[in-house]
Amino acid sequence: MKRYPASFAALLTAVLLACGCSQVTDELPDSYYETDTDVISEAETLPSDTAPTTTTTTTTTDTSVSSDTSIYISAVSLPDETSDTSAETTSASETTIPEAVTTVSETESSAETTAKSETEFVPGTLPTQAVQTAPQITVVTIPTAAETSAAAQTQTEAYYPQSGYYPLNFSRQKGMWVSYLEFDRIMRGASEAEFTEALNACFDNISALGCNTVYFQARVYGDAYYDSSLFPKGDRLTGNYDPLKIAVKSAHDRGLSIHAWINPMRLMTDSQMKSYPENYKIGQWYNDASKNGTYIVNSSGRWYLNPAYAETVSLICDGIREILTAYDVDGIQIDDYFYPTTDASFDSAAYSAGGTSLGLADWRRENVTKMVKQMYETVHSANPKAVFGISPQGNTDNNYNDLYADIYTWCSTSGCCDYICPQVYFGFENNAQPYAETVDKWSKLITAPDIQLVIGLAAYKSGTADKYAGSGSNEWVASSDVLARQRDLTEIYGAGYAFFRYDSLFVPDPSAASAVNAELDNLRK
Repeated sequence: MKRYPASFAALLTAVLLACGCSQVTDELPDSYYETDTDVISEAETLPSDTAPTTTTTTTTTDTSVSSDTSIYISAVSLPDETSDTSAETTSASETTIPEAVTTVSETESSAETTAKSETEFVPGTLPTQAVQTAPQITVVTIPTAAETSAAAQTQTEAYYPQSGYYPLNFSRQKGMWVSYLEFDRIMRGASEAEFTEALNACFDNISALGCNTVYFQARVYGDAYYDSSLFPKGDRLTGNYDPLKIAVKSAHDRGLSIHAWINPMRLMTDSQMKSYPENYKIGQWYNDASKNGTYIVNSSGRWYLNPAYAETVSLICDGIREILTAYDVDGIQIDDYFYPTTDASFDSAAYSAGGTSLGLADWRRENVTKMVKQMYETVHSANPKAVFGISPQGNTDNNYNDLYADIYTWCSTSGCCDYICPQVYFGFENNAQPYAETVDKWSKLITAPDIQLVIGLAAYKSGTADKYAGSGSNEWVASSDVLARQRDLTEIYGAGYAFFRYDSLFVPDPSAASAVNAELDNLRK
């Protein structure tokens, strides 16, 4: 981004004042559920209907800067006049991009907001109501390294300016996960042209199924499927190209919203970590006796970042900012890999050094919630219109007691997430976690007015026996419309839905192909 001299800023201010505009100054803050057989856990114990009592703490981030700052100016371009289509015309016509959310100002009435929530959003332009207003000019003040706090100095020294991209998102998400397991088929060993062709075919199928959102896995194990200065290239990427850049274009060309999906804490296996490049922080921490076992911890053969330390959370957030400011993604999503164990040895050093009066479980939940809030703040400071989503396990009790993910707070408190997408990977006949009752429970958990509910659906179970479902273990084999009925139920709650995952529906295992194809036929009706 071009840096402008102070004289230009003064001139711009004078022009704005002469036009009756005011200067806006924004100070930036300091700042799968996969099918791995060794990781999946679907406990069948029903959770309590009452939310656990937790100790709530409030953290304050020092965002102060001195007057000696560098000034960057960015302007949002207006759409061409030829793109001016009235909201009434759009809402009355059939569109291929349903229920697009358009962002409105804080001063608009709730009735206006409701009417505009059904307006079609044209990728690359502002919503219709913005056509009649002047371009917004944002003056962003950026602290120098000397002006940042000691905690902020633990972050990467690179600064990522605020994105000017206007995201494409929908009032009701209809999503599809594209994971690193798909990468095994379409990316590993593929040239850029081959990957692009394969991904385009995926996104064509996703769009044709009626989906409007793609969750594209950008970080799996402390690696990157995009151009990163913070994490090494993911091992599925054997070619010299940028998968996320291709995915963003492919999605937006089809009117699909795309969220970069990352695993914040999960790293590589022990054998892989031995060769983690030392020019990245995680590699340095691995080879530092004071950080190995504290900042990063080995649990059952896999390494994880420890959220008890400000430096590790800062690295996670820097990675989010890196994506949002370099790519026109519409959101960031994290999934259900939080604390990997209940064993106290995982973070005993940090717990003892912290001098907290909280019990270990509450302390861990506090750590995760602090991390989540910082990720939320990072997303919105990098692009105020982008969304931040969390996809926890479907079993509320597992989240709270085993992963230390305080979903009760996240669903009831603004500033934690924009949408929550529980992985309700259970059939209607599941003995311990029946689908309908579980969806109802999640719906009731959401009390914050600005949080959307999206229900994750287990496409990977179609045509297979569900060994955790008790007497309902044969449901996914006997019925060819489980997913269709589950999708339809979400509409009753005004919730979105998302299928895990692409290959499970479109490139199924031969043993389940007949059942999956029948399920697809029902989904297309």
